[in-house]
Amino acid sequence: MTECQKKAAIKFGVARSTIQFRMKNPDKKYTCSSSPILTESEESLLVQKKDFLDAEKMCNTVLKRIGWYKAFLRRNPVISIRTSEHVSAASANVSELDIRKWFTDIYQDLTGENLDNILKDPRRVFNGDESGFSLCPKTQSFLGPKGAKDVYEVATGNAKENLTVMFTFNAAGETCHPMVIFNYKRIPQNIIDSVPANWGIGRSDSGWMVSEVFHEFVANVFHPFLIQSGIEFPVILFVDGHKSHLTYHLSNLCRNLKIILIALYPNATRILQPADVAAFRPLKGGWKKGVFEWRHENPHCAITKKDFAPILKKCYIKQLDQKF
Repeated sequence: MTECQKKAAIKFGVARSTIQFRMKNPDKKYTCSSSPILTESEESLLVQKKDFLDAEKMCNTVLKRIGWYKAFLRRNPVISIRTSEHVSAASANVSELDIRKWFTDIYQDLTGENLDNILKDPRRVFNGDESGFSLCPKTQSFLGPKGAKDVYEVATGNAKENLTVMFTFNAAGETCHPMVIFNYKRIPQNIIDSVPANWGIGRSDSGWMVSEVFHEFVANVFHPFLIQSGIEFPVILFVDGHKSHLTYHLSNLCRNLKIILIALYPNATRILQPADVAAFRPLKGGWKKGVFEWRHENPHCAITKKDFAPILKKCYIKQLDQKF
């Protein structure tokens, strides 16, 4: 070690061995942090990727090496990732006591009519609800050049175009054929042909559920499904208290078809609605993924209502394990 190096070690408080090592290895890169997850070649390849879908797949693959995050959650089971939910003042005022009393009242009513045996058969207990699907869902996050103020993706379709779909599930995990509602005065034949034969097709001026469409769903989709599936009557169908679900004509229809229609407790569907709590989230995630895959396969085309049902059918099979 030279005299100059000794003086430098003393002046800057650096170990002599460190100076000697750096002098012998001048080209070696150093970092004070832990080793990077990706190698330099992988990071370079990721930066050069032009297709963000391919980049995302690659990133997801290499990032599977990260084990600390999952291990941290396993070591600390009291912590979980949660997303806050906005609720109305009316929903916030619903108490556990209110809900428990509602359950008690329903059970007592069924017992009084000697129908409480329905609750022992999960195939006879149904929940129905509608959900909207955007033809141009919001884009996913992806990696882009640093410093870019704006990163765009061309919207291949009407960003405000939504279609309403009616779904019905029972407690055994079986799913009735859905009904797609279109906002047409008269639905074009090519759109009718695109919908699977055993699905329902509804029409309303707004494209939302209305009492006439729900009546049609119960009579022409739900009831035939019950017969086809060999489900014992009567059955219970829980729905929310929307006016389209609770009409005089529908009440008469359900009575004749041995379908007991029960409205969920008001302002508590976010808690009591099984479709909202368990089924729609994976289905919506699958729908968004299915749309991006369709765009990747058809980069110069816009999704139309004619493409809606075929894409939804694929998501339906993948996410809910249903075969139609």
